[in-house]
Amino acid sequence: MCGRCRKLIASMSSDGSAPGSWLRKRASHQVLVPATITVLIIIIVTLAALLAVEKSKPPLAAPGLPAGPCCPDGWIGYRGKCYYFSETEGDWNQSQSQCSALKASLAAIDSEQEKDFLLRYKGFLDCWIGLQRERGQPWRWPNGTKFNNWFPIRGGGDCAFLIDEDWFGSSRCSTGRRWICSKLDACTMEKECIVESKL
Repeated sequence: MCGRCRKLIASMSSDGSAPGSWLRKRASHQVLVPATITVLIIIIVTLAALLAVEKSKPPLAAPGLPAGPCCPDGWIGYRGKCYYFSETEGDWNQSQSQCSALKASLAAIDSEQEKDFLLRYKGFLDCWIGLQRERGQPWRWPNGTKFNNWFPIRGGGDCAFLIDEDWFGSSRCSTGRRWICSKLDACTMEKECIVESKL
């Protein structure tokens, strides 16, 4: 074997790499490790800053729901409706006008549970509800829907009021009483708008 070959073989390390290669590997590791750590630190700081900005923003409403409460101040929500219990008295027509001014109508009662809820909150005073009739005509709700007689109405008047858990009263529409307004709550209206827009 030639002398040059022996020197070359002798200068190679036991793992077969060229002489001095371990120095080059070590130098590349010395540059690569700090660069990787620097990049990771920059990523962590950026994520922390983004998280802090997101937490400082006011919370958004869930998709499809209004950002505020479902019922206006002074109203009570129950099963998708908002109710306003008046503190003053008026005749049936004045009461309906007051409700209309609040973008509502005199309460239409759709179920036994709703009736029980209204009785609980109305107190001891009788309150106008949305049932009215023309002489000799059937009872109707403010939206024009015919009343299906699911509870008895006593009295000979043409306007109905909430009086008792077993029956409702009727009297002359010119009698002064407190009243109950109702309207769909904002959350229910928003859901209905979303459904209608998808149709």
